[in-house]
Parts: sequence; structure tokens; C-alpha cells
Amino acid sequence: MKFPPLPLLVLDTETTGFVPGIHRVIEYACVRIRDGKIVEEYEQLISAEGDEIPPYVQVMTHIRPQDLEGQPTFGDIFEKIERMVTPDTIIVGQNVKFDVAMLRGEGWDLSDAQAIDTAMLASLVFPELKSYSLGYVSAALGLDHTPKHRALGDVRATTALFSKCWERLASLPAEDRSALAELSKRGSEGYRRLFGELVSLPARPQSRPDWLAAKKSSPSALVPSPPLALPQPQTGTVQLCEEPLHPQFLVSVIPGSDARTWIAVKNLDATLRRLPPGGEFTVLPSPDSFLSGEARERFLAQPQFTADELTLACKLHLYAPHLKSDLPLHGEEYQAWTAKLACTAESTEYLERRNLAVNGPVLVNHHELLLLLRSPSPVIPSDAHIIVDDASMLEDTATQAFGWTCFLATLRAAAQGETLLTKCTDLIELWVEKTRSGLDLKYLTEADLQTTEAGQIRRLIGEVLSTKLLPAPRRALEDLLRILDAANLPGRIVWIESFIDGSKSVRSVPEDVRVLLSEILYHRFPVTLLIPQHSAEWLTPILSGDERSAVLPPVSFPFANVTLRMPLDVTIDGILGSPEGKTMLLVSSKRTIEDLYVKHFEQCETAGITLLCQGFSGGQSRMQAEFALADSPAILVATPWMYETMELPPATLDRLVMQVLPFDHPSHAVFSKRGQRYRNPFNDYTLPRLKHRLFRLMRTFCRHAKDGGVVDVLDDRLRTKPYGKEVARYLESILPSGNEGRPKPSGEQLRLV
Repeated sequence: MKFPPLPLLVLDTETTGFVPGIHRVIEYACVRIRDGKIVEEYEQLISAEGDEIPPYVQVMTHIRPQDLEGQPTFGDIFEKIERMVTPDTIIVGQNVKFDVAMLRGEGWDLSDAQAIDTAMLASLVFPELKSYSLGYVSAALGLDHTPKHRALGDVRATTALFSKCWERLASLPAEDRSALAELSKRGSEGYRRLFGELVSLPARPQSRPDWLAAKKSSPSALVPSPPLALPQPQTGTVQLCEEPLHPQFLVSVIPGSDARTWIAVKNLDATLRRLPPGGEFTVLPSPDSFLSGEARERFLAQPQFTADELTLACKLHLYAPHLKSDLPLHGEEYQAWTAKLACTAESTEYLERRNLAVNGPVLVNHHELLLLLRSPSPVIPSDAHIIVDDASMLEDTATQAFGWTCFLATLRAAAQGETLLTKCTDLIELWVEKTRSGLDLKYLTEADLQTTEAGQIRRLIGEVLSTKLLPAPRRALEDLLRILDAANLPGRIVWIESFIDGSKSVRSVPEDVRVLLSEILYHRFPVTLLIPQHSAEWLTPILSGDERSAVLPPVSFPFANVTLRMPLDVTIDGILGSPEGKTMLLVSSKRTIEDLYVKHFEQCETAGITLLCQGFSGGQSRMQAEFALADSPAILVATPWMYETMELPPATLDRLVMQVLPFDHPSHAVFSKRGQRYRNPFNDYTLPRLKHRLFRLMRTFCRHAKDGGVVDVLDDRLRTKPYGKEVARYLESILPSGNEGRPKPSGEQLRLV
């Protein structure tokens, strides 16, 4: 391993949780590096002094309460470990902010120490990786990571990762190394010293290394399909096309569309990754996907950078992006992009791309389509045929598009170095905390908006908006100003929400989106909605009833070779004890996932079974990456809501197991309020949304499944409840048991061209 000639201390902790001062450090390890060589390795278990070790921590780390008996306290080792840090030492760690915060909770304050985060550094120089978690990076790069989930194993892997990052930085041409060194002068001292060492390295060839041109790998694109031309309906008639489960369907619709067609999809980036290259269509991303040239210059002219802003500035230099997807963003760089670099609907870069869209066909996401439809100036030609894929998600997308949202994290990211905006953000956070009174979800009333604090916020927002402000915080403050106006309460659902990671938002959405959809879409354009099979009568959340509608004949399309089972004798314990190849296990809640993790992780580890669990195996991108990389047998446990958005390579999964039917949570801020509009909320609203979700889950599995994949639905309500039997019949209608004797569409059919 190679290191720069700097005094480095690579450290890691194992803890009883994530809250500094509340949870305790129970293991500390570090490696000291001097003059480019490892000179010391240290590891110590630490007494929790009577505090409990949560079961999931015991399982993850293999540290038991008895292991800490007789171990020194943190105070006992403090003098020794503190001596390892001299004034010129640079602290190195994977997500180092967490470890520094936890150590501060134990009384060792390293807040002012020079620090480097290897996760952020890896994202700068390994653009091809799918995740920057230590577990995935170790597997992908072949790093020594033993023992896993222990402080010393993590330190060893972090040390090796830092060395790999240094090697790639050193491979840059002198011009790039000098540019990074110049940028780092406005960042923290640790990065300034690290990048400063680059300019003293021997000269290298002027050609840039190949890794700069690498792209994050993604699921393989589907093969081209024969085009399928959907007829254009008359304006005012909503045409309904029942979508088959086969993943090739949209791949056929796009090339079958003419230049007047606009196709809206739920997730544009994911759709593009699945499409074969060379398609003849225009892609119109949302404005915040584009880099604003004006914002870039303003950002790079900042006198100071935070650590995350510095790595983002370095990426702007190395990768010269036009779109957000051109960058390997990680961590809080996303907030910095949104707050300081993204285009608006008025930005030149976005308008230039939008002007190309007049000659279609155009591929756009749902949210952007709805915003364009509400634009005061016409954008979409009046004779355009608008095809909405995933129309069962249109209610949720329209709720977001027609809503007002203020994420406090966006304001905080933009407030760096801005005194007035910082003051405003502080006041908003104080009002949010006082108003929600410790509740995770608090609906706002007229009384909440008429407090003295709310009035002060309105006045201060007006003052901030009169200054020159970046687009993202301006939108957030303008939305909050609308939310705080009591005159806007009627006909809307308004609430404060606190999330598990501590972030908070203030939101307002329409009680009913149907009228808005009719006004801006159904009555103005020829519209085709691609809907789940046999669901034309379940569209009341997006069709008000005053529109004409017509259902197209069934589409003649190949069936996905996937089998449905509703077994009586299959248990979760049995699945986890003896998985079939690669299995996706969907369960009802995060609490259920924790129970399964605690009960089964160690036995799976002993048996050589990879077990990844939502909430305990990192974020979604990490789990996807590690699961795709893992050998069989492997199990990924997640909620249905997360799985619906997952991207895995085709032919990854052998089996999908659904423990319970994925009903909407009854306490969801919008769902609970919307259901009150219906005479029979369960039959008229809850059950149709369940069937739509089941279709989407089955379609997602068809994208990921091997030929002959199996779906097991274990919920006993399929047999014991009348509504369960109805759901079972629906599942069998879209995914019959076995592939022999599948019902063939009767009568007239639409066929591939």
C-alpha cells in the first residue's frame, strides 16, 4: 500500500447506536501512518458502563455484554489514544463525521482536527462503483476487511481504501493535480494538505487516466423489441391500455411512437438505463438534473468550501458534467447540488434542451410533464399524443407536483456562509420544533399559522426573498410562504413531518388531484394511460368521472415466464434457513426486518448465506450493489415500497417472497386523509391501491427474475378473508399458477408491428 508522506490516523468505532452522548462507544481501533508507512495498529473493547447493547448491534458486531466485562472504560484509555493525535495529524475515516461525533459524546472532541472522509474520497476517484459503503467497496476492490463489522476490520479496509484512492489521485496529469490543489486551498486543512502533496509528485503522462471516463455500472439494457404503435385517441377521451407484465412492453411502445408523442414515465433515469442504445427520441430531464453554468461559476468562486462542497468542486473539474447523472455524487453532495448548482425552469441550459423536444417523440418523467402542463406559456403542442406509463402512480406523482414543499435540509445546505438565510433557517427550525411538539407527523391548523413565530417567519422570508438567492432555497421559501398563508388551507392537506434520520419538512398538497388532472391534461390533449391489467374500474383517484374513457383491446404480448404460488406450508424461518438461489423477501415493516435480522443473521453467516436487510445493511444503492455482487445463496429483506423502486440486473432473482399484502399504512399523511372522501374507504380506495401496487411489484420482479422465477405470497388472508380471495383471484389473473393454460386474450387484439 502507498500513502502520502503525511501523519495520518485511520480510526473507527463500534457503538451501541447512532446518537452521540446517548449511545456509547464499545470498541475503538486505529492505524497510525508516518512517512508513508504503517507504524502502529491499536484495538480495544470498551466497557459500556452498564448501558445495554441492542440485540441488532450484538448480532452485527458479535460483541456481547460478557465481552465487555472487565474491559477498560473510555476514560481509562483516553490518555493513550489521545497521545496518538498530534497537532499535525490528519484523521481518516469512512463516514468520519459519525465517528468524530460519537467520540465527542465520550468526551474526546476532535471537531477541530483535520479530517478526511474515505467514502467521499472514493466517490471522487472511483466513478464506476455502484456504492461507496465500506462493505461493497471492499468486495469490489478486493480489500482486506477482516473481521467485518468490527473496528479493526473496518480500519484495515479503510486504510487500504485510502491507499487505493491515493494511487488514483497520483495517476492524474499534473494539470488536474494542480487544479485540485488550488481548489483545496479553500477547503478544510486535511484536504488542503492531502491535495497539496499531489503537486510534488513526479510528472506523469499528460493523457488522463481511463477511470475518469468510467460510468457507474447499471442493470443491462433490454434488447430492442418490435415497435408497438398505440392509436391516438380524440382529445377529451382518455384511452386506457392495460399493460402486460413483460419488461419489454415500454421498450416496444417507445419506438412505435411518432414525432407528436410525449411519453411520461415514473422514473426517467431508471427507464433510460433499461432502454437499448440508439433510440430515436428526445430525453427531457427535469430542470434540477441540469448543471447551471451561471450557478457553477458562482459556486466555484466561493471563498470557502465545506468538505462536501470541496469534493463536489473537484468533481466539477474532473468530470465536466452537463447533467447530475454525469457525476458520481455521494452523501451531502446531493443537497449541495440541489441548493447551489441545479438549473431552474428558466435556465438557459434547460430551455435549450426543452426546445429540442418540439420534434419528439419525447421521453419525460411524470413530475416534469405535470409541471410543463401547468406552465403559463405553452410548451407541449396541442395535438401531442401524451402516453402516461405507470399511470397507477399518477395520483402520487400529481400530489407531489401540485404540492408545496420546504425541506429544511435544502435550506441548511444553501445557508452555508449566508448570514440572513442562516437566521431565517434557524427561526424556521425553532418554529417547526415548537409546533410539532415531538410528533413525527403534525397536521397544521389555522391556529398554528397565526402564532407570533409564524408571523416573524413570513416577514423574514420576505426579506430573504428580496435578496439575490439561489434557485433551490428560493423555491423552498416561496413554497413555505404559501404554506404559512392561512388562506391557502382550504382544500389542502398541510403538515410537518420528521423523518427517521432527523430531517424535517413542511408540506402542503391538494386534497384531490383529479380536477387538476382533468383541467391540464385530459381535456386538453389526446391521452393514453398505461394501467395495470384488469384495473380500468379502479382509477377513481385519477379520473373524476366527467371524462370520457375507452379501453383498448388487450395487447398481444409474450408472457413473462414467472410462476405464482400461494403455499400453505412455507415459513419465513424455512426460507431464511434454506434459501433458493437469490431471494427477495418482502415484509411489512422495519420492526419485522429488525426481528428477522437479530434472529437469523448469525446463522446465515455461519451457513455461508448472504443476508442483507433494509435499515441494517446500508442504503438502497449499497444493498442493490452488494446483493448483485453476492454469490448464491443470498437473501435481501426489504419492504415492498423499497423493492418497487429497486434496480437489479436482469436474471438476478430466483424467487420473490411476499410475507403480507402491502396495504398503504393507515397513518400516512396523505393516504389517511384522502380515504375519507369515499363512502367505503377500504373497498373504494384502499383495495384498488393494493391491487395496483401488487401489479407493479410483480412487474418489477419480472424485470429482475430468472427464466422460471417463482413468486410466493404467504399472507393467509388470501384464503380466510373475502377481500383476500378477491386479491388472490386478481393475482392469478395477471400471473397464473404455472405457465401452461394461461388465459389468452380474446377478441380483437393490438399486435406488435
